[in-house]
Amino acid sequence: MKRQINDEEKEQVRLQQLDKDGSLKCFISGEVIGDTDVIEYDHILPYSKQGDSDLSNIRIVKKEYNRRKSDQSLYEVRDNLKLERLFNAKKNSIKLQDIFQLKEIEKKAFHITAQSDIITIDDGIDKRFFPLLFDKILNVQYFYGRIPIKWLENDDQEGLQPRVIDYKRLISLRDHLKDHPQLAPSISRLIDSKLKLFDGQHKLAGQVLNNITEVDIKAYVSPIEAEKAKKLFDDLMITNLDAHSKLKQIPFYTSTLLDRLSIIYKEMLDEFTATKTIDKHSEENFIGFLVSEKQHGRAAAKEMLKSLIITNAVELSTLKPFTAEASRDAGYALSIDLIKTAVLPNTLFLEPSTANFKSSGDFRDAELENFKELASLLVECGCLNNWVQNIRGKSLTNIELKARRIWHKGAVLTWAPYLKSILGMAFNFRTNDDRLKLLYRATMDLDQKERIKVCLLRLFNHPLWDEPEGEIDSLLVSARKQDELFIRKGLTEIYVLTGHN
Repeated sequence: MKRQINDEEKEQVRLQQLDKDGSLKCFISGEVIGDTDVIEYDHILPYSKQGDSDLSNIRIVKKEYNRRKSDQSLYEVRDNLKLERLFNAKKNSIKLQDIFQLKEIEKKAFHITAQSDIITIDDGIDKRFFPLLFDKILNVQYFYGRIPIKWLENDDQEGLQPRVIDYKRLISLRDHLKDHPQLAPSISRLIDSKLKLFDGQHKLAGQVLNNITEVDIKAYVSPIEAEKAKKLFDDLMITNLDAHSKLKQIPFYTSTLLDRLSIIYKEMLDEFTATKTIDKHSEENFIGFLVSEKQHGRAAAKEMLKSLIITNAVELSTLKPFTAEASRDAGYALSIDLIKTAVLPNTLFLEPSTANFKSSGDFRDAELENFKELASLLVECGCLNNWVQNIRGKSLTNIELKARRIWHKGAVLTWAPYLKSILGMAFNFRTNDDRLKLLYRATMDLDQKERIKVCLLRLFNHPLWDEPEGEIDSLLVSARKQDELFIRKGLTEIYVLTGHN
């Protein structure tokens, strides 16, 4: 079986690939091929996988895109490129409906007929019958079945499916499912004559990319009564949260956990304020309500409060545009996990307050305003607007290199604890309560803001950040050497506060 084609055959391939308007487009990217573009004639099915050199298996591609081929078919390379472009265009905020749109899946409406033990779904073309089962814990009916993908959609009700699709995980699942069965079904709700998928969207998206038309689904039948439907939603949200955090080896991204917890918290807070007298309306009493009346553990109840404080702080601050929704995303300077671990414990009061809501001693709103001011100073003084993704082969300007060093995870973990002392100096902390509550106090005045700014300028204008490439960059990567590096270079807490070592 020959591998190469001759010039005459190449001309035949070119003529076959010409568009009606006379343009020649790359088979992988769809881009018009110009006179200066370097092209290659390659096998759709690779030669290494018994793809022959019949002209029907040959296409013209731009060399720059063909370099990614490896042992894949040209169709696979083309699909990967489309997927990459989609993720880049959406800044990695991809959900199931985006994958449907990419693969041009047309949603099909259907009609439901339910009897005591059988449910029928009919779209006028396809008709399926499923035995109904009963869940004694959730107190609702459900069914399993092989469901056409055209009947499914993402469950976008706030809180139940906030997680975005991770590119690497999607690719891994897609490739795995080409040669392996899907062992566990995706989970959905049947509500308002719609099958809404809220768990297993990575698996389903992988199957869609593999051009599978039907998938295994478990579907809970949402009750018609609004109150019962809401209870099912709440129970599924909490169950799904636990399944992807405490009970699963690969948890949700931290930001997703925060989103889910804060939504549950808000719903329960509404119930608390509606049923308790105003004099009992405090964070501490709400925690007691969750423990005594909602059967939450105290640690879990406090985590709900903490999640709301964190979510609000990040959402309303200038750090948000620089923070990845998925914790592992090289396209962003920060992750929600890094902010939660390093920045917020050194700036926010994350314990329940005993002050009544909206009383003179309740500083939650002021705390948000103070964090917004601090975040703006961190962005300004820390050159965060100059941060760029570190792409192999791309040279960085001096300010871009400085910004990348300042916001390297190892650096942030080292300088973030300084923030607590900076706030102590700015607000003149006197008591242990002051040191615990940090930004939980009256809105900062111009003098206090200026004191913070002076310290941050010392921190981020230190010569360490402007050293030639080499030692500092290798040490920032090491999880054990940042503290030693900062001390040796003189970027100490004392220096940041006073200007002296």
